[in-house]
Amino acid sequence: MSKLTLTVLSLRYSSWSMRPWLTLTHAGVAFETETVELPHMQRASETTSLAQRRAMGSVRGLFPVLRVDGTPIHESLAICEYVADTHPAAQLWPTDALRRAEARAICSEMVSGFTNMRGEMSCHWLGRVPNFKPSAAARADIDRVFELWGEKLERSGGPFLFGRFSIADAMYFPVLTRFRTYGVELPPRLATYAEALEAHAPVRALLEKARTAPRIPIYDDGLRKLGGDPDAALRAGPA
Repeated sequence: MSKLTLTVLSLRYSSWSMRPWLTLTHAGVAFETETVELPHMQRASETTSLAQRRAMGSVRGLFPVLRVDGTPIHESLAICEYVADTHPAAQLWPTDALRRAEARAICSEMVSGFTNMRGEMSCHWLGRVPNFKPSAAARADIDRVFELWGEKLERSGGPFLFGRFSIADAMYFPVLTRFRTYGVELPPRLATYAEALEAHAPVRALLEKARTAPRIPIYDDGLRKLGGDPDAALRAGPA
């Protein structure tokens, strides 16, 4: 059996790390999680060089990275694709070719798009920012997420975007955490999907990991500058 190690940034904040962690966990894959802390994010230095990042396990300076018997896979979606290929019983993509292409399309849109929303609303799962007002550009990204969620749920009947939990849900789960953090109200038709996603066992397991994951001070500082509280969800009780 291959040895798998997923090297991540703190699962309290890192949306790109959350996505393959959820996919691996949902598929029932045995893997180890290794969390790295970049010095500049801990305010221990001005920068973290590419050489330093590679020494920590990165390929091109970013995380996550999945190592399979030492061979690295270094993009979140590529990691998820590897899991789908090696664990077909998990049915991480829709079985129908057209639905599968749709799922891959919206995952690719997540990778390349929504830059305004992601830039203004950093992922901070356990934090809350009251009275946050997104820009018009970020609002357009939010509306696009609502649109595509609604389209896929209407066609599939739910409870997840393509019926069963898939890579598409893993890719969009961190967006839901952003909506919770910044108080973005969901349309009523999407509430059931959000509840199903948050109740999914791998998501609950990820939450427990996030509760004890290392802090990234520069991310906490950024949330406080917006008037937010990095620990609000913890004090509110179970998420």
